[in-house]
Amino acid sequence: MKTTPSPWLTRNATDRSRPTPFTAFDIGEAVAAYDRLVAAFEERARVQYAVKARPDQALLTALTRRGSALDVASPGEIQQALDAGCPPEGIACSNAFADARELAFAREKGVTVFTADSTTMVERLATVCPGASVFVRLAHEHTTGAALPLTGRFGCQEGEAVRLALLAARSGLHLAGMSWHVGSQQHDPTQWEPALARAARIARRIRRHGITLERLNLGGGFPGTYRTSAPPVEAYAHAILSAVDRHFPRPHQPHLVLEPGRAVVADAGITVTSVKAVVERPCGTYVILDAGLWNAGLLDSLCGIEYRVTFPGHPEGVATRPVTLCGPTCDSLDTFTTDSVYQAPLALAPGDRSVIWSTGAYCSTSALVGFNGYPPVPQHVHVPPDDVTGQPPDRNGAP
Repeated sequence: MKTTPSPWLTRNATDRSRPTPFTAFDIGEAVAAYDRLVAAFEERARVQYAVKARPDQALLTALTRRGSALDVASPGEIQQALDAGCPPEGIACSNAFADARELAFAREKGVTVFTADSTTMVERLATVCPGASVFVRLAHEHTTGAALPLTGRFGCQEGEAVRLALLAARSGLHLAGMSWHVGSQQHDPTQWEPALARAARIARRIRRHGITLERLNLGGGFPGTYRTSAPPVEAYAHAILSAVDRHFPRPHQPHLVLEPGRAVVADAGITVTSVKAVVERPCGTYVILDAGLWNAGLLDSLCGIEYRVTFPGHPEGVATRPVTLCGPTCDSLDTFTTDSVYQAPLALAPGDRSVIWSTGAYCSTSALVGFNGYPPVPQHVHVPPDDVTGQPPDRNGAP
């Protein structure tokens, strides 16, 4: 949702002093994206960053000090959140499949907010975490607009949500509210309204039993900036807040919770690569880069997300040709999938640089370790000197 990179990212995109491949991530950019999201929602929503999108410790510390809560799914992420200075009350465990051991760890660490979408999970929470707060997760069956719809195993139907809410209350749990997810990289700001309408119906039904719907967790889905443009975050905020006002008239509106991941970190990262080979085949031209799906963690390419790729050594406007971009491994899946082919300069040659933009989300932890003998690409993280973390700039020595 942002097209102008920070000066630090721009320098990394054009500087040739560091060998490729490498990634560069600017924490200042991520904090700015967080601030913009908070401002767009007019401070009507609590933001809890989804740690899985990028669990860099300095990033979690910066966001925590900025006021963000943290969304986690495992004991490992709980510990990372605590190590970043996030208080237990600022941590929400959204894994609706957590087992008793994981829940016991969370309870021991002081975490009290969880998610359930089944009878099994409600009963497990009542046993392991008595008195805990629980969000009941609704299924979101609409697939329009999302690069990766989260349908199937996630969430329950409306009637089941009512039953689980009543079961939670009878079991001594506190019903925190309803939650859902409209799909990753959601391009349609109107997709939140059907879920809000469903939540409003549930609120009316459980109110008859003396239960109030206190919070609505709107989930994630807010996009990053890739080849296909997405509306600005302000458009999402306007559409969502207007829908909230329609379905939950003031002054008794539930509090709102957001769980952004990609929207905070995607545009704060880039991957800088070099061309290994330009290969002509009867079916077309293949450009082999030294960073790909496996060693750079660019797995979103398998899920319909198309990264924006540039070639900084070639000026804009030069003659181009259609190409297929590939990573360095001897694996057919190590190919950038796309609906519309990439264009590369006619003069592109081995040794030329390329930049893959908006790779700050998910890539840092999804790269395979040593597949085909290629290690994960080095990560260089920049902490601005005036950042709220108070840490020194560039702890990895990036330019």
